Amino acid sequence: MNPNDYLKMLRIRDWVRFYPFIPLIGAILARASPIVLLSVGVISCCVIAYGFVINNYFDVEIDKKHEKKVKSNKNPLSTGNATKRGASILMGILLMISVIISGFLSLNGLLFTLLSIFLLTLYSIKDVRLKERFIFDIICHGLMFGFFPFLAGFTLAGGAPDTFILSIATLFAIICCEALLIHQINDYGEDLGNSDTTVTRIGIERGSVFLFSLFLLSVINLEAIVHYFDIETIPHVITLIYLVLYPNILFRGVINSVIGDHSDAE
Repeated sequence: MNPNDYLKMLRIRDWVRFYPFIPLIGAILARASPIVLLSVGVISCCVIAYGFVINNYFDVEIDKKHEKKVKSNKNPLSTGNATKRGASILMGILLMISVIISGFLSLNGLLFTLLSIFLLTLYSIKDVRLKERFIFDIICHGLMFGFFPFLAGFTLAGGAPDTFILSIATLFAIICCEALLIHQINDYGEDLGNSDTTVTRIGIERGSVFLFSLFLLSVINLEAIVHYFDIETIPHVITLIYLVLYPNILFRGVINSVIGDHSDAE
């Protein structure tokens, strides 16, 4: 077997530009030293990679029907380029690294790291598969990629969570809920009939309304943080612009998809 296929199992391109920064922001807010910041980055990458590998592990049959993933070899297990034994060893290594380093840094940080791992497992594992539970898929995604990782980063750096930190963790949870809705809307055509997601149940149009509702909730959350904790103008404006742009980029694709569906129907 080619080692590159196991590297592809990590699906680094799917998460490296966004998810690792959430625990790192938490660590920065806790005034982490450079070595702790680096350690949090390693833990974060290992935990996220584990989540994607276990998702591939239990999505083999579904991914075999997913034309895009087969062509791109996004899940080497589904194309036979990787083995389940190899994937299991890879998951074990990722877990060992993240748990050992977390344990050395902070027990509270270890707890939040384990909570993230726990939800990542429940999200994909057979017989539970929160990723196929209506609404629970969205909530779980927000917790395992946003809420708990942010708190993990903050506590791994020695911070003690308070109302302000919990409010920021909640904002990240909402953003990560949006991220899954974006993914489900983009993959609606491939998922329909193959995978049971919130969007395949309610459709693209209602999924878009749901996404807009989460966007409004994120803005309300941000404004509450600014109001109660006296946040300066520059970080307030930058965050608000991000919250506005993020779903708006999606809406263009959603509108085109909806128009295309209606055109096909006619």
